[in-house]
Amino acid sequence: MENKRNLKVGAISLGCDKNRVDTENMLFYVKQAGYSLTNDVKEADVIVINTCAFIESAQKESIDTILEMAELKKQRPVKIIVTGCMPQRFKEEFAKNLPEVDGFLGFKNYQQIAEVIQKVVSGERVGPLLTCTDVPTTNRILTTDYHTAYLKIAEGCDNHCTYCAIPQIRGKYQSRTLMSLVDEAKMLIDNYGVKEINLVAQDTTRYGIDIYGKYALPTLLEQLQK
Repeated sequence: MENKRNLKVGAISLGCDKNRVDTENMLFYVKQAGYSLTNDVKEADVIVINTCAFIESAQKESIDTILEMAELKKQRPVKIIVTGCMPQRFKEEFAKNLPEVDGFLGFKNYQQIAEVIQKVVSGERVGPLLTCTDVPTTNRILTTDYHTAYLKIAEGCDNHCTYCAIPQIRGKYQSRTLMSLVDEAKMLIDNYGVKEINLVAQDTTRYGIDIYGKYALPTLLEQLQK
């Protein structure tokens, strides 16, 4: 297998800013494993596409992007890994219909991204890996300008809007603890000099009700201001 440092990994993050945070988490794992990162997917040896599937137009954008990147295989050797909501929602059927893709990873398995890269580079087709429970990490490689960053305060949603598939894909609303969010905010400030932190979730106002028994967004804001 080619030396890790000689392999360039690029990422495309589709959909919401919560997906962007997930992509930044994956980039940390990729860099930690010794791979090089590139902002130009056209020069990447491995392309990671983090997909969105919450409404029909988002699904179409994901499929179009996958097929567009697959065209690069006609020009040079490149491996494509699809992650996030599309493989999580459509599972084996999705993988069966996209033979152009080398690996599939659900949103609960982001810690395995480096392992999947190693396998696809070695010629193995992987996934979809969907069942491992991922522990949220505070480590990220920012893809925004360093003065600003997103902080994902919760996963999933308890609302069941007819137009949206998030509860089906991401499950029930799951708040992160106050301590983990304060720690991540501190990391963003200390490591990147972030001045502006944008809190994101499917339902930000619901933060805390599931783990503290009360709405805790005001408390979180107070803690972040300290």
